Amino acid sequence: MKLFLILVTILLTMNHPMTMLLSVMALVFFLSMIMYFMTQIAFISMIMILLILGGMLIIFMYMISLCPNKKIFLSKKIMTFSMIFSIFMLKIPFMMMNIEMFLLQKIFIYNNMNMLLLLMMYLIMSLMVVMKISKLNSNPLKMIILTYDKQNN
Repeated sequence: MKLFLILVTILLTMNHPMTMLLSVMALVFFLSMIMYFMTQIAFISMIMILLILGGMLIIFMYMISLCPNKKIFLSKKIMTFSMIFSIFMLKIPFMMMNIEMFLLQKIFIYNNMNMLLLLMMYLIMSLMVVMKISKLNSNPLKMIILTYDKQNN
């Protein structure tokens, strides 16, 4: 719970969309780990990661496209805090060995492998479709949608 509060305070101190995106990603990964340990079902935590990060990436990419030339300024306090935090995050797997480490291997057992492969194939296919759509005119996706609407009207 303390780690969750630390991640939230890091998110609140950020002022650039890119650093906010990174802190939200860390927060979602931490929440999915907690959800996995509570429910013992890997599918729910994977779906949570896919849905929340998918939506957040779209929102933050839109925000980043609005201010592309804004530089990231990090203070020494935030850099020191993030270094200490990353060292703490590296030690978490060793702390989890006391909490039945085999639970992490439960994701990759044979029964769940078909669902995991299906999710990976779906993500790869959707990535390829989005890349194909955005490379049609080598324009941003927003411009492609606007030109498509003008052609249909």
